[in-house]
Amino acid sequence: MNWPLENGEGLQILRYREGGQYTPHFDYFPPEDPGSAAAMAIGGQRVASLVMYLNDVAAGGGTVFPELNLTITPRKGAAVYFEYCNSLGQLDPLTLHGGLPVRSGEKWIATKWMRQRRYASA
Repeated sequence: MNWPLENGEGLQILRYREGGQYTPHFDYFPPEDPGSAAAMAIGGQRVASLVMYLNDVAAGGGTVFPELNLTITPRKGAAVYFEYCNSLGQLDPLTLHGGLPVRSGEKWIATKWMRQRRYASA
């Protein structure tokens, strides 16, 4: 990911059962949201995401970037990496993404988020 290891949040493992989905969202903390300041107090803004696919999904479950008209099909061993904060701290709204419904089987992913600075939970 080309970020210092100490800037990473803990690895998150997610399981989506049939019908499971995640509506489009940003992984960064929107500055206008009241809770963002507290979240950014520890390590600063999130700057990058790595979504690793841990299994093949029988049907559905793609990662969609609606503003880009792009869908990534989950395949075991594959990953999608994206950054959403440039060197000036500007956030990219094109990184809006979500998990499409799993139509058959289940989907397992591991997610890693990186911060601007050293991340240490309170």
